[in-house]
Amino acid sequence: MSGQVINRREEHKKHTRTALEDAAMGLFARYGYEETTVEEIAAEAGVSVRTFFRYFASKQHALFGDVAYQRVSVMARALEARPADEDPLDSVRIVLDQSDVTDPAELAQIRARMHLMVTQPALLSTYLMISRELQNQVGAFVARRCGLPSQHVYPLKVSAAAASAWDIALSAWVGGQSPDLATARREAFEQLSAGIRLDTKS
Repeated sequence: MSGQVINRREEHKKHTRTALEDAAMGLFARYGYEETTVEEIAAEAGVSVRTFFRYFASKQHALFGDVAYQRVSVMARALEARPADEDPLDSVRIVLDQSDVTDPAELAQIRARMHLMVTQPALLSTYLMISRELQNQVGAFVARRCGLPSQHVYPLKVSAAAASAWDIALSAWVGGQSPDLATARREAFEQLSAGIRLDTKS
């Protein structure tokens, strides 16, 4: 198969994915998240329901895009790839830094989704699921690296700092209190993790 054919196929996939995400965002804004069905999203994008499910597992995935879910998985793999003798807290900090969003188009999508959540409170549960998954992955990594139970206070603190840093940064950025999302996230994590120390007595 020639490179041109592959490129055209990838462009078509990208176009379809974007059309589905735009359709979902528009319908959620007009009619509400709960009231919008997958069938309506597919029709708005001009594709079949079967095509919708080739790109997204659910309308929740269409809301935040698979990028959000995939980003957590990529971060989990990146954490496992960090040197075994590295301080787990440093590993988390480095991987979070590497995962910061800087692409203008992706930042615009994030901003649009966050604004939509303000007007559609039902969407908050979807965001919280992603945040919880990030917290679970970070906590599990820290617990394994430190040889601690998953419910030990240390991995719980580190994972909470990682997830909370995103929450704080997004709120500050969307609210206009910080011009740069990545900088806000890094500053938030530094402040939240500054006092975290491993206490083997906990």
